[in-house]
Amino acid sequence: MEGLLVLLSALSLVCGQKIPRLKLWQTDSPGLRFASAESPSVLFHEERCTQAYIGGRGVLYILTINGPNVSESKIMLKPDDKAMKKCEDKYPTAQDVCDNYIRVIQRINNITIIVCGTNADSPRCWFMNKDSKIVRDSSGQQDFINGERISPALPSQAAVTISVEGNLYSALSQERSVVQRSYGEKKLVKTEDKWLGRAEVVSMALLPEKDKTAEEIYFFFNDINRTAGQDEESIKVKLGRVCKVDEGGKNFLVDFWTTFLKADLICGGPSDFQYFNKLQDAFLLAGDSESRGTVFAVFRSLCGSTAVCAYSMDRISRAFATSKLKGYSNPLTVRPGKCVPQATTNTLSRNILSVIKDYPEIEEVIHPDGNQPLYVLPPDQAYTRVIADRVWDFSNNPHTVLFLGTDKGKIHKVLYSNGQATILAELSPFPDVAPVSTMALDTSTGHLYVGSTLQLKHVPLADCGQYGDTCRKCILARDPYCGWDPTNRRCSAISQEGNDTGSNLLQSFDPQNMTVCEKEAAHLSQDNMKVVSVDHDGYIYLPCPVRSHHASYMWWKDGSRPYPCAIEGNSCTLRFNKDTPMHGGIFKCKATEEGTEEEITAYKLVVQGGSGIPRLSLLTMTAVLLPANSFGLL
Repeated sequence: MEGLLVLLSALSLVCGQKIPRLKLWQTDSPGLRFASAESPSVLFHEERCTQAYIGGRGVLYILTINGPNVSESKIMLKPDDKAMKKCEDKYPTAQDVCDNYIRVIQRINNITIIVCGTNADSPRCWFMNKDSKIVRDSSGQQDFINGERISPALPSQAAVTISVEGNLYSALSQERSVVQRSYGEKKLVKTEDKWLGRAEVVSMALLPEKDKTAEEIYFFFNDINRTAGQDEESIKVKLGRVCKVDEGGKNFLVDFWTTFLKADLICGGPSDFQYFNKLQDAFLLAGDSESRGTVFAVFRSLCGSTAVCAYSMDRISRAFATSKLKGYSNPLTVRPGKCVPQATTNTLSRNILSVIKDYPEIEEVIHPDGNQPLYVLPPDQAYTRVIADRVWDFSNNPHTVLFLGTDKGKIHKVLYSNGQATILAELSPFPDVAPVSTMALDTSTGHLYVGSTLQLKHVPLADCGQYGDTCRKCILARDPYCGWDPTNRRCSAISQEGNDTGSNLLQSFDPQNMTVCEKEAAHLSQDNMKVVSVDHDGYIYLPCPVRSHHASYMWWKDGSRPYPCAIEGNSCTLRFNKDTPMHGGIFKCKATEEGTEEEITAYKLVVQGGSGIPRLSLLTMTAVLLPANSFGLL
């Protein structure tokens, strides 16, 4: 019985969910459409740069957006003939793998970008100069290097990279996965095989520090156990960490990390039944003066639901610095994994390095803030990607906004505040349905790059005009990018270029505080009321446009009698039938949200004679709302 209660509790958590307040379309945003065979899989974009680079099958796209001007170009990167022939002999029934799938694009220095691909099972890297052209050798051929440490050999294998101070760090998920410093001036070091096994790394991030020698590189991965028994978990989510200054041991672990540590990452509380067992994506939002930052992660359950969890980097760092090592009970004279200058690290004794090699996991389990997910999506719509931005309001206060890509090609814009998450809006940038596979922020221009296998779109972060043309609609959006401009009477973007306290824009993040809009009319004027004239044996529906899906809607007749309505699509329609006879009068649809009420629409219904009960034949035949002019609107 106790197990059943635990199971029901877990299922209740899975079923608990939030929905987007608004649904907004942005299909007219500039972008790029891909050919079906080009399989774009990696997106690279830098702040304050007008270009985005997209790697596909044998091709590197360059999309340039400079204000209203949009252009695109291609660089063809076909596989080497010799590698192609060898690959076709090796995989005679899987010829698709024998191409060059671009999997890595990273900046190495101010003038060079490295581009790496599978090159028909023989990974290769090219260099691109500041003019976005591939560097060529003295004979005019594309210059390249061996890319085995940087790129996977097959398109089915995952690759995650990050560039730090001119050094490239790569995570390759293969039969024996590896996280390594794979290119650059610093020594190339890597993980031991047994530290990761068959891990699936999904994300990497640098944790900035004032003391650069203390900076850490984190990576998030699924630990896959192919031999798990019936009562064992086949996948565990883990978080790994190495120090940026680590250059391996001197006489032991010479080519391996000496600061590697890992921990279990749980999306739930200590007593929860673990349903969210697979990591989809993770993003580290660097901290400010008050904290070291927050990790936002998307998990998936066995039944297909996805959950969003937030983790304080202060708690994570403290765990790695203080937790006991799993399986090791002897006293330690030196704390393994501590980030210190390399002159100290490479003189660690063989005993300490042996502990690091054999006991790389800490005992403490990393639970999310609040010991529970922020919220859960049902299986019919799943998250695929997450990215976060720190936004400054007009009073120069910071707010965190998440952008979460879905498997239906949507973007959920989420306000994260005081441990609570509110889905402000669901953005629809694509005309076609395809999972969001890549995202990149450009806060300098206020845009988000969103990519799928079909398209790349350049979406504004502050599309304030879509929130409506009244102060109430703008303020209730609770979007820190936007505020109400009382002078020009429109919802406008808040400047992110430093302090904007001189602005006269109005904002409020308390949904129950609408005093900033107290001078705005709360009701529709009589001039805006629609007059509907219908014969007594006719039949009509009265539509009420639904904007906010966080509001409740109700119809009222002559200000006193309530009429319920059911939301269908974008309308809460009042249907007349034998239980709700059609009588003349004033019908008003009102929305109530967070304690405030707004009149949405109003009709004066005039019934021309008769009993007021529609004939059954007409009721049965009428399936859609008739055009307004059919009702005799005056």
